[in-house]
Amino acid sequence: MPADHSYAPDFLTPVPRHGESMPDVAARIAATPGEEVDYQLDIAIRGRHVWPHVLALHGSEATYERWRRPMPPALARVARDGGAAVATAAAEAMATLFESVLAPDWPRVRAVLDADISHRADRMAAHGAAAVLDDLGERMRWTGTELVLERTYSGIIDWADEGVLFVPTTTHVGPVLFAAERPHTPVLFYRARGIGALGERPAGAEESALTGLVGVTRAALLTTLDVPASTLELSRRTGWSSATVSYHLGILLRAGLVDRHRRGRVVRYGRTDLGTALATTSAQEQTSRAAQAPTAIR
Repeated sequence: MPADHSYAPDFLTPVPRHGESMPDVAARIAATPGEEVDYQLDIAIRGRHVWPHVLALHGSEATYERWRRPMPPALARVARDGGAAVATAAAEAMATLFESVLAPDWPRVRAVLDADISHRADRMAAHGAAAVLDDLGERMRWTGTELVLERTYSGIIDWADEGVLFVPTTTHVGPVLFAAERPHTPVLFYRARGIGALGERPAGAEESALTGLVGVTRAALLTTLDVPASTLELSRRTGWSSATVSYHLGILLRAGLVDRHRRGRVVRYGRTDLGTALATTSAQEQTSRAAQAPTAIR
């Protein structure tokens, strides 16, 4: 997956579904029909079959061949067995990448993505859709009737009755990407706001057993709930969006670590006995480790 190319086969990024886990996504990648994988490899890889309707987007065969890229040796070995074999190998690689690289930081990544979605939803409600569309990323603009993405090739995609799915990502740098292959819903992938925070490791996070158990974001919420608070109050204390706070409170609620009580229109969350025990133990652990740290004496 070269960083200097604007196309990645769409089967690698299936249209997201609410509540899916990474194993679910990997299973959908593996289940991609072999002919669909072969078609997408044909589009991208030099020397494979040329589809006339794809060639027509590029103006000339020479331009199209320059746009295509050589077959990577690792892919060539798998592709000899057909598209279904490529899908299976890709699914295994995706699952391994997630578990080895992304899973430890996934709660923090998810918090950034949730915050981006909440921010753009609030902005859309206040200023209309154009305010969001004009701000998604470079080489994309909204004309009032069309989304225009600047590319070296040209074509029109008409999905007037089905809409477009917008997906924030923390790993993409550069112009807005899109996936548009019938019969799937078109998807635009754009760089999420606030990803700089992912480069900052929370102080003491690596030392906290509570963080390891429930994740950075939920550990922070649990320790913050020394007195009951509403979602809005917690949002102000932590700097996270209300949507992010609500999402993680829901998980803590289902785990029995917090409960909630309504007074009038306000719902406040508080720690349960189990949640308090975990938060207190975590605080004692941090204090103990700080006490054991060497002290400089002048």
